[in-house]
Amino acid sequence: MKPITDISEIRAIQLDIMQDIHDFCEQNSIRYFLCGGTLIGAIRHNGYIPWDDDIDIMMPRPDYDRFMAIYNSKGGYYKFIDYRINNKYALPFGKVYDDRTVLDEMMYKQDVFGVYVDVFPLDGVIDAGQVRKVSRLKKYLNAKKSTFGRRRTLFKNIVMGIGKVILLPFSVHDIVSEIDRISRQVPFEGSEKAVFYYGYGEREITNSTAFTTVVKHRFEERLFNIPAGYDQYLRATYGDYMQLPPEDKRVSHHTFQAWWK
Repeated sequence: MKPITDISEIRAIQLDIMQDIHDFCEQNSIRYFLCGGTLIGAIRHNGYIPWDDDIDIMMPRPDYDRFMAIYNSKGGYYKFIDYRINNKYALPFGKVYDDRTVLDEMMYKQDVFGVYVDVFPLDGVIDAGQVRKVSRLKKYLNAKKSTFGRRRTLFKNIVMGIGKVILLPFSVHDIVSEIDRISRQVPFEGSEKAVFYYGYGEREITNSTAFTTVVKHRFEERLFNIPAGYDQYLRATYGDYMQLPPEDKRVSHHTFQAWWK
């Protein structure tokens, strides 16, 4: 296999995946929008945050479920994966990956099979306690999926080992299924508030009106969808998102290696 070592090559693959997602959603009237750090990058930099290396999008839950049901039927080398599609995948959200590539998540057990774009479901929310419950389950899932290694301190490896013993009676799919069950309890349509339950917890709860309308915005040299209420969502989640972080924080938080097959 040929290693993919240049961030510009990773980004080029991701942008082509994102273009395919965009075109498919436009053709099938599926709502989506850039979110998280990708949305910050679009607003602040008209593209990637300079030190970032991934793309995140959200879909209201009805659109997410429809996308999951029909995207792979079009064929091609871009594939959507969700824990209900492949039992080797154990996350409560989906990814579209390039099947011509292989990707190794170095800090966690393998979840994807190639360079990808994250696809997050957006759900309604009434009780912030449900969001806190998912945040706890997220920690349990990370403990189950984490791998021992030199990239973690000895203390973190010990704590992780203890957590793995405590969680032995539960499979990763038990935890993912429970997160999914909780997240779906309040329908997106008609809810005053919305949240991606597996994200940043309570601070990500936003008025659902922020996501009612999507508009086109430049991302690198392409146009993708963003929520018209992006400022409300980003300020709730990140605070002053237009302010650059300190220089020592301007690093990628992802640890992976990728190859062409």
